[in-house]
Amino acid sequence: MFKRIGAWFYRKYRIIILLTAGIIILMAIVLILKSVTLSQRADPVLAVVNGYRIRVSEFKEKTAALPEFFQPYVITNRSQFLQDLIDRELIYQKARLSRHARNQEFKRRLAELKKDILVQEYVRREILENPRIPEEEMHQYYQNQTGEFVQPASIHLYEILVSERATAENVVRRCKEGENFEDLAQKYSQAPSAPSGGDLGFIREEKIPKHLEEVAFKLFPNQVSSPIQTEGGFYILKAGQKILSRQLDYKEAVPLIKKMLASKYGEQNYKDFLKDLRAKARIKVVGEAIEKIRF
Repeated sequence: MFKRIGAWFYRKYRIIILLTAGIIILMAIVLILKSVTLSQRADPVLAVVNGYRIRVSEFKEKTAALPEFFQPYVITNRSQFLQDLIDRELIYQKARLSRHARNQEFKRRLAELKKDILVQEYVRREILENPRIPEEEMHQYYQNQTGEFVQPASIHLYEILVSERATAENVVRRCKEGENFEDLAQKYSQAPSAPSGGDLGFIREEKIPKHLEEVAFKLFPNQVSSPIQTEGGFYILKAGQKILSRQLDYKEAVPLIKKMLASKYGEQNYKDFLKDLRAKARIKVVGEAIEKIRF
């Protein structure tokens, strides 16, 4: 009798355990899907090229890689730059399926290129960008160059870009009547930021074209600008939170000081780094072989 009761209880207990485990797994899947959805909302899709998604993060990354003097032009002509990225992706997709991608010489050159990039990235990040600098010299530099460590003003900015003045004036009127700026941006804006409601994040002074900066930094929080005519169309800007310019203290300034003194100490750090590597390595140079190379 007790054995039958025990067996029945064990079966029920196993069912409870399995159901509990199933609920936990289901909750985990829901949380993962939710996090993926949130990350995708934070990084909206600008274009889909044969299934490949060009997102806002890639657009920003490619813009940041351009020469600094050229970036304001791209910010003003975003649609054209997006078309350039689409063309690049189309060519890449075509080239990836071609015979060139399977060529052994190409694969060898690609391996060498990866090697060079990794070496350069390691040296830049681990040695040149993070040099060992005497603390007293950093303090002295901060005291002598205090004016260099002023954080510029910044503003959380939203944008709408349209091609016609009448549309721009209509958008401004509807904003003043209480309609949501982000909703209007998603509906009317032709800028890459449209899927995210025109949200550009925090923009520092001198990081956007001058004619836009002059308007943006005069706006009060939640104020919407009048249409601003540019070569790329008509912009409407909305201001969010504003951060005033301020003096950085020494602790905040240390990363900047290291960058400013990097050229002085980076080269010596690099020499010391190589000296240490060679001291720990087993290296054998076959002198006769190099003399036999024929060019």
